[in-house]
Amino acid sequence: MSTTTTTHETISDAQQDDIVLKQSGSYYVYLGTDGKGYHHHVDEATNTVYVTPGHAERFLPDNAGLYWFRVRGDLDHIEDIEQDKDRKMESRAHIKSDRSELVAGVIVTTIVPARG
Repeated sequence: MSTTTTTHETISDAQQDDIVLKQSGSYYVYLGTDGKGYHHHVDEATNTVYVTPGHAERFLPDNAGLYWFRVRGDLDHIEDIEQDKDRKMESRAHIKSDRSELVAGVIVTTIVPARG
């Protein structure tokens, strides 16, 4: 006879409020870290890039066969992806932003010096 213990995790409203992105593994892509140390997360369902100071948390919901990803905390900014209609996102995409451009899965950040 074996003993089984069950653990339940309680998530407070405050923890739920600071969720920036929650998406299944089918639609979540981690692009990497930029030169400023920010992490770039893609939600392929909405063609949106979330730029945050933190990593994503991978978790498996009850009765799910696929891992999900959740990003909590602060959000630096959001960037919309403009897709080339003739190609898939993995091969070519552009982010509408004054600060970054995504080409072939690599983020190129343009830094413009402040005038003053």
